Amino acid sequence: MRKLSIAALVLGLAACTLPSGTQRGGPVTVATSGPIDLEAVGLGSCDGTIEVKAEGNGAGEHRFLGLRDGSLVTMAPMRVNVDGSDRAYHPTNAEAGAIIHLCNAGKVYLPDGTSYHGSKSNAVCTGQFMDDVARIREAGWDDPEVGAVNWYGILGEGTARIAGRTIRNVKPVEQRDGSGFFISPTALADDRFREDDQRRYVDALRVSHAVVRRDSEIPLGTFGVAWRTKGCATAGRCKPIPFIVGDIGPRIGEGSVALTRAVNGLPATLDINRRNRFSGNVAGDDVMWVFFGGVKAPGPYDQAMVREKASEAFEAWGGLSRLERCARGTDVPVAHGR
Repeated sequence: MRKLSIAALVLGLAACTLPSGTQRGGPVTVATSGPIDLEAVGLGSCDGTIEVKAEGNGAGEHRFLGLRDGSLVTMAPMRVNVDGSDRAYHPTNAEAGAIIHLCNAGKVYLPDGTSYHGSKSNAVCTGQFMDDVARIREAGWDDPEVGAVNWYGILGEGTARIAGRTIRNVKPVEQRDGSGFFISPTALADDRFREDDQRRYVDALRVSHAVVRRDSEIPLGTFGVAWRTKGCATAGRCKPIPFIVGDIGPRIGEGSVALTRAVNGLPATLDINRRNRFSGNVAGDDVMWVFFGGVKAPGPYDQAMVREKASEAFEAWGGLSRLERCARGTDVPVAHGR
């Protein structure tokens, strides 16, 4: 019988209200003193209702198993996200040691009314995009006769009027250390630091954090756990890795470099480059993702805080024993399946 103290439960399941728009019953209520029998109140099980979230950002539906305590469970791939790293983006890319090419961070708008994402193809990325960025930069970033870039992967400021459209975040912001690297933000931010300070954001190389879709209604700053349930390349089984929800993206199934490496049993390292940056990718729906829900945790969102608090939240949710019950079940949906 799985029992937890009230203190442990509060750490992981504070404000166990269900995400808005769900059709299940109201919040689960438990006693206010003494040990809690998770099985007795239904929190220790992995039974729930399939929830299909609305389409958004062109990524289609995503599906979860919604549990009685408000947590959400799904199977999805594991894709690497480098946002939040101080070495993510640089004007000269790999030449300066950048982990990812600048073309992944922006969309170009031209005076003739056309526009395109820099990552449209490899040829566009290294050719047209870099040529257009060079011309736009030389013209001051906001010249309507040359064009502008909407920077969505790096911090941008200012606006430009291009072909009748207002383009935002057109001037990329460099880090203040003189390295030439751009500020790579995450949606979860530490308000002790200014927007143009890289320390404000959750470091992808050091902190295990996950990406969620905005319409998933999973709050930033809450915790979860990711577990590669099959196909682990290391000896034995991969271990479940607790994380913090740190960024907004197009789909469930993305994690920081630190999270993806840990989920695959790879050693933690800051020596990340273009050769090993995607070592933690998992192509199939082999990773079980659990989002505990609750309320946003206060910062700082550094490695020590996330390791401690995410682990406490995992144990309060039910820990490995509950996770294994979910894995043995047959009703956990694939996030992007039908």
